[in-house]
Amino acid sequence: METVVLRKQTQSRSRRMRSSGRSRTFRGSAQRTFGFTLVELLVVIAIIGVLIGLLLPAVQAAREAARRSQCMNNLKQLALAVLNHESAQGRFPRNEQVVTQLAGGRVERRDLASHLVMLTPYLEQANLYGKLNLDPTAGKVPGDQLVDGVPLRQLPLAALSCPSDPKTGLQMADGIKDWASLSIGPVAVTSYAGSIGSQIMDSWAGCNMRSSNIVPSGGGKYDRDSDGEDWFNTTSTMSPPCNGAGKGNIRSDCAVPKHISGVFARSNWATTLREVEDGTSNTIALGEIRASSSGFQWINGWTRSEGLWFATTAPINYVTDPEELGSPATPVKCRNWEMDFNLAMGFKSRHVGGVNFAFCDGSTHFLPDAIDYTTYQRLGARADGEAAQLEN
Repeated sequence: METVVLRKQTQSRSRRMRSSGRSRTFRGSAQRTFGFTLVELLVVIAIIGVLIGLLLPAVQAAREAARRSQCMNNLKQLALAVLNHESAQGRFPRNEQVVTQLAGGRVERRDLASHLVMLTPYLEQANLYGKLNLDPTAGKVPGDQLVDGVPLRQLPLAALSCPSDPKTGLQMADGIKDWASLSIGPVAVTSYAGSIGSQIMDSWAGCNMRSSNIVPSGGGKYDRDSDGEDWFNTTSTMSPPCNGAGKGNIRSDCAVPKHISGVFARSNWATTLREVEDGTSNTIALGEIRASSSGFQWINGWTRSEGLWFATTAPINYVTDPEELGSPATPVKCRNWEMDFNLAMGFKSRHVGGVNFAFCDGSTHFLPDAIDYTTYQRLGARADGEAAQLEN
């Protein structure tokens, strides 16, 4: 009996030892299974990198969509402000300056309040507006007058800046060559401007848009002007020509409505709703601009009327920003941001594929770069007699 009990104890002890050995072996295997080799770690890092690479464009696209939406909302608010101004004052806000004197007209006085300055009371900036002396004979033009100790020209307004464009707000206005003598130092620039329409603009650098194939040659009543401007032949036929230019109402320098294509002008005129004969839903009121693509906007900013005479004459998003063109010894023909007015003073944006616009009925639209040029000019002109229907 004792022998049997001893044998059982021995067998039990043997089982415990074997069981203990198996347990130690199992724990060792588990430690090796949950470890990472260098190759495995590199594979995981590579996978994470690929996922980030796939996700980043989507994040950037979402951010740009949000910025474009904010930009469109800014234009919407501007359009509503313009309509409120028209309701209260009887017409759209004007560029207050007089660029040239006609017989019996007002004496020339430039750099006065821009149409954006005149719009400030309707943009919840009545306090700012109330601090300005808008009398043309005032000692300082509105942009140079102090508002809370700061010149108005150095005060950026959030409502006038598109978040997609990094070159907005207060800028040093450097890089100017031909108009350096007109520079007034740092200025707050704008991303939006009223439209003077399908206007004859001229180029002091000798750019011919038609012979350079920038715009189509047209046909019939379109593009009879030799350089491809004045698409409907209404702004270059003024007689006598404005400002002694020998070619009609160039840049809408004279406040003669029938020779101004759009709803704003460089000089002291702006439309009434009654004068938008093609229909308010078919006529551009304001659009996006890029200050760094226009020498006149770059040195004058949002407050001076000399910086705000933009037209639909240039194709949408035609590049004139010097930084995007590099630094050639001679400016690229038709891309001179200071002297090719016909192309520098066009509507442009940082958005891919097009530009945001506000129409005279207060609606906003994104017009693509590839829009038919004649259709674009029809939308710019308020009374060409050929209303263009937008496709929604």
